[in-house]
Amino acid sequence: MYEVLQVAATLAIASICWYVYSSLVSSSALGKWIPDAYHPMAVSVGRWLIVLIAVIVIMRIFGFSAGEVLASLSAFALVAAVAFFAYWSVLSNGLCSLLLYLFQPFRIGDWIEMRENENNIVAAGKVTGINLIYVSLAYNDAEGVENEFQIPTNLMFQRTIRVVRGEETKSLGEHYTEQHAQQAATQ
Repeated sequence: MYEVLQVAATLAIASICWYVYSSLVSSSALGKWIPDAYHPMAVSVGRWLIVLIAVIVIMRIFGFSAGEVLASLSAFALVAAVAFFAYWSVLSNGLCSLLLYLFQPFRIGDWIEMRENENNIVAAGKVTGINLIYVSLAYNDAEGVENEFQIPTNLMFQRTIRVVRGEETKSLGEHYTEQHAQQAATQ
């Protein structure tokens, strides 16, 4: 009976921590530190950390030793590492998207050229969007028809990029804010 009360208290404390954390992330106090596009990611990371800590505490309540808990977590980490290795390209693109967002070597509306060397242009176009996997580029073909294609974000770090600043550019944060406003207006 005592263990049940401890588990209930642990779950209650975890719920309170989750509520306080999610309120802080979505409040204006932390909102200025975390860009709008990363609020869902910050909330998710916090939720998983709180769940992990609660699971460890509950395992200790039921008498698992620190060695058993560590062995279980190590086995889980090994399985997770194998799964991450299987999805390395997706993770690589996600990390490169984060780096593109943080350092902003180009903005939406800029014209970029990916070069293999000084004379060999691999791809070129106007940046129309950036997401976790791709950078979308648009260009007009010989007939004047606009075409759009996507380049994986990790290629942006494997080639030389020449940027020609556009007249009307926007940062990725401004782009996401406009997208969310448009989605809210259509609903």
